[in-house]
Amino acid sequence: MNDKKILLKYGLIGGAILVISWFLFSPLWMSDPENMDFDLGELVGYASMIVALSTVFFGVKAYRDKQRNGFISFKDAFLNGLIIVLIASIIYVVGWMIYYPNFMPDFPSQYMNHEEAKMVAEGLSKEVVDQKMEEMKAFMDMYDNPFIMAGMTFLEIFPVGLVIALISALILKKKSGV
Repeated sequence: MNDKKILLKYGLIGGAILVISWFLFSPLWMSDPENMDFDLGELVGYASMIVALSTVFFGVKAYRDKQRNGFISFKDAFLNGLIIVLIASIIYVVGWMIYYPNFMPDFPSQYMNHEEAKMVAEGLSKEVVDQKMEEMKAFMDMYDNPFIMAGMTFLEIFPVGLVIALISALILKKKSGV
């Protein structure tokens, strides 16, 4: 298997894990549409990202061991990890652009209701709550733009992958003769 196939394979696996996790774990926090556990959803979402992006480590290791005879510089390890992250991130974005409108069409209003109830429970004044709700509505309206949605979704996953690529490169770097 050549290096491009290794990177593509692990990027595709990472992206697939991310998308499949939505279908597997969404029922945990979306089981009651009136009382969704948004905090659990966020926790499960980021945990899924970390698990899925562990493919960066395994992909760089496979590349190092199969293509580089067990040796790789930090730079090459990081750049190859970055390629895997980019592939997985693109799959994540495309998957979200399909999943969100088809499987979570009521999410914006449910999330806004949740946040409003949380602010009221915290004792914020009506004026502050109204202002925050207007800001959220403006954001949700902006998020309806597919370019904004794609960009925001990319910025949700990519930094996590960037950190994992960095850590993987630090762990896996191995110079020849050392």
